[in-house]
Amino acid sequence: MAVKLLISGQSNTGKTTLTKSLDPNTTLVISHDGKNFPFPIPHVNVESFNSSSELLNIINTKIEAFNEKLGHYPSTIVIDSVSKIFDTLMDAMTTKFTGFNIYSNLNKEIHEFTDYIQNTLIASDINVVLISHAIYDPDTTNYNLVGKGDFAKRGGFLAEVDNSVFLEAKSNKRIVHHRSLKFPARSVLTELPDSQPADEYNLAEHINTLSKLVDNVAAFVL
Repeated sequence: MAVKLLISGQSNTGKTTLTKSLDPNTTLVISHDGKNFPFPIPHVNVESFNSSSELLNIINTKIEAFNEKLGHYPSTIVIDSVSKIFDTLMDAMTTKFTGFNIYSNLNKEIHEFTDYIQNTLIASDINVVLISHAIYDPDTTNYNLVGKGDFAKRGGFLAEVDNSVFLEAKSNKRIVHHRSLKFPARSVLTELPDSQPADEYNLAEHINTLSKLVDNVAAFVL
């Protein structure tokens, strides 16, 4: 069964670089992060959109293009980044609406996007990796993900997943956190350490391990 995994971190910590371990024969990257995706993995650089429905149409079109080119559908889709997607939708709603209507319509757009991830991609047995920028809060010394309004109150994109890793750059080293009170990191995999050097972390292996766990859990559903 498919899994959802969130990767977050501040700018230039190497979040996108973690995707290098993914199989280009089974992976599709949806890139909307202000720059072109840099690795030889099937991808689309989404320049702009004005609504979730427009973005989802682009994703669906590229999934079909992937199938036409490789002869099968992707088993993993990376969305890089959901924080930029949120900002783009926020800008679109600010242009179209005023006052409270900005946030009420933003919530609808975000719900359409997250519903698609769960009820279309995951339901089709496609793994989804969400990449997000994180912002340091000096008042709490915590790192927060992008989000506003009701979506933020519900926990933002972190609330959409059971497994989240945070990538920290510290003293010229990169550290992957799997569990933390300071960082938006959590995992249902008890065998994982709380943190590990980034060069010892393999995203593809992480997804495979999570998928096996999900399959095992599903076997106990009555």
